[in-house]
Amino acid sequence: MDWEIDFLKYIIENVQMPILDKIMFIITSLGNAGFIWILIVIVFILIKRYRKMGVTMAISLFMNFLVVNCFLKPIFNRSRPFEVSQEILNSIMISLPQDNSFPSGHTSAAFAVAMVCYLCNKKIGSFLICFAFLMGLSRLYFSVHFPTDVIFGVIIGIFTSIVAYKIYFEKNEKNS
Repeated sequence: MDWEIDFLKYIIENVQMPILDKIMFIITSLGNAGFIWILIVIVFILIKRYRKMGVTMAISLFMNFLVVNCFLKPIFNRSRPFEVSQEILNSIMISLPQDNSFPSGHTSAAFAVAMVCYLCNKKIGSFLICFAFLMGLSRLYFSVHFPTDVIFGVIIGIFTSIVAYKIYFEKNEKNS
């Protein structure tokens, strides 16, 4: 955990700046309660051409919620960085999350939706993958997650997207 605390302190001391504070705040806030990802899923479901992709995203997002919030966070019960370092606590610029740290729910939800989109449509998916990457970075930028929380969030989000894609999208593409 020492290297992770050192990494977050490096970000605080060398990367944080007023303009990035504003940009990262917007990005991280969009991920609160999965807001942006739920909105994207709804939009895709409402557009007939992208409905199968939207349903696949919804399946991935729901599976991700179960794995991360209902299973892994309670099992690992990992403290947040600001709970183990006074220096990090003193630098926090956003509301303190109340749930456990591992894995990052913001990051895993972002990749659960973005990767489905990428698997179904590379052009739109590439944009969402970039946004998902920024979502993960925003969690490190504000020191509300350890780097390994974000890394595993990426892995879990990609895993649930692949599973959802295999069980729903591919199956329904063959039947079309």
